[in-house]
Amino acid sequence: MLDSYFFIPGDKPKFLKKTGELKADFFVIDLEESVSKNNKLLALDNIYKLDINQYTFVRIPFKDNVYSEDQLSYLINKFRGRIVLPKVLDNNDLKKLISIHNFTFSLNLIVLVENPTCFISLSNIIKENINHIHAIGFGSHDFCSAMGIKHSLKHLSYYRNKLILISKAFGVKYIDGVDMNIRDLSDFVEECIFAFNSGADGKFIIHPDQLKKMHDIEYLSKIEVEKMLEINKKTLPTNEKDIDVIEFEGKVYEKPHLERIKKLISKLHL
Repeated sequence: MLDSYFFIPGDKPKFLKKTGELKADFFVIDLEESVSKNNKLLALDNIYKLDINQYTFVRIPFKDNVYSEDQLSYLINKFRGRIVLPKVLDNNDLKKLISIHNFTFSLNLIVLVENPTCFISLSNIIKENINHIHAIGFGSHDFCSAMGIKHSLKHLSYYRNKLILISKAFGVKYIDGVDMNIRDLSDFVEECIFAFNSGADGKFIIHPDQLKKMHDIEYLSKIEVEKMLEINKKTLPTNEKDIDVIEFEGKVYEKPHLERIKKLISKLHL
């Protein structure tokens, strides 16, 4: 129900080779925080050897000056503009990247919100770059560090919901942040369900066990699914444009409810 965005450290050839085995929706080859400064060029060398498909992004430490402008141009071209952009503060950071971009295709950016400055600038960032943005991602751990708050659902719920609201207002996706605990996955499951119920489109993950668990999560009970299918069935013989209201088991469902049900059913591949 949530799209999976699986981070792979760019300096780990063994992990990079496993992308063909992992059933993630998207991959993010990381050249930033999971790669040490001494291994940045090694990670770039690994990318030279990779075949990149349309479901793979790259996270570039574009503000750290570890790659030359030519190397950044190469990465933009290699990934056809699918870039995860960390440490963004405001629209000027995107302008720097766009100024390097001189190809015929559009950029397809995932902008990471990792600090309060980016958080309050987000509407303007999206508005000015709407044709270049694939999604907004929440770098929740960096955000907590910058804000001095505890990393928990309780303390982050306001910020998550606000980011989802802003993303939806501009019609772009929202991707929820990483859970760093790869042994006890109970918090991970809770975060996934919270994100789904809040309207998120995807979640960043860092471990195969998280991916497997993500596939097993029941976001909706069997009873809820059966009820949605029955409600949807009542709309099938009718032209969708003509449907205003239907009643099912004593409850009224208006067009917005019916549209949400159709979207959920499509995500369940039923």
